[in-house]
Amino acid sequence: MIDPQVIGVTAALTSGASWALGSILFKKLGETLSPLAMTLAKGIISVVLLGIALFFCGFTSLATEPLLLMAASGVLGIAIADSLFFDALQDLGPHALAVLMMLGMVVTPVMAVVFLGESPKPSTLSGIVLVVAGIGVVRYAKVAGNAQRSSVRGVILGSLSVLCMAVSMIIAKKGLESISAIQATFIRMLAGTAAMLFLGVTAGRLGKWMLPFREPKLLSFFVLAVCVVTFGGFWLSLVAIKHVDVSIAYTLNSTEPLFILPLAALLLKEKITLRAFLGTAVALVGIGLLCLG
Repeated sequence: MIDPQVIGVTAALTSGASWALGSILFKKLGETLSPLAMTLAKGIISVVLLGIALFFCGFTSLATEPLLLMAASGVLGIAIADSLFFDALQDLGPHALAVLMMLGMVVTPVMAVVFLGESPKPSTLSGIVLVVAGIGVVRYAKVAGNAQRSSVRGVILGSLSVLCMAVSMIIAKKGLESISAIQATFIRMLAGTAAMLFLGVTAGRLGKWMLPFREPKLLSFFVLAVCVVTFGGFWLSLVAIKHVDVSIAYTLNSTEPLFILPLAALLLKEKITLRAFLGTAVALVGIGLLCLG
């Protein structure tokens, strides 16, 4: 039988790589689609894909508690956190955005210790610190020289987004105690998408959001990107959380910037700076400690 630690660590790193690939794919789509339109359409397609997967894997009966926990996690982490984040983007400079992303990598492990009773070993803590530091260097290397200022509104909304995402991960960990990762992903995505759909209908923006998807080529490319983030990103992140501590899973799942570097160099012809290379080296040492722990 495979060690749960190996399953969790592998799933988390693969999830980070999938988010990196998804980011590259969605970057091109972002020129045509609004962020909220992408979030809603991504959710709808993900629900369909996960529903098909569950048809073959089989549904299991659920108690009320895990069902409500995963639904709450979906509303918080997918609908509310994403909406706040995309709203904050309008008022955030790249440096503030990088800081907020780092804040999420600190807040989530702390909340896991406080609310889940996790007690990371010294080697695990060292690994988390090194990964966070390395990713911080990579993020800052990417936005170096950009002096765009951020508003107080953007910082507040961004911070609330980070907080909602952290709480959603803690809730998901509790719900995963008695449910499979694939079924949990389906419930989480269904709840988050339903909340986004409600927002679009009440705001009267649903038609405008969906209009660009009438183009077949764009829709097919979008479906490909959603397949990557649904099974590689969302599902594997819950597989990781189910098998290892949230502090480890979330830290490794946040290694997306490290995978983006070679992908961006290969697909977008972006140059890798020395600072980004050194940051990646530091983060890799931390990843090694987490894997050994």
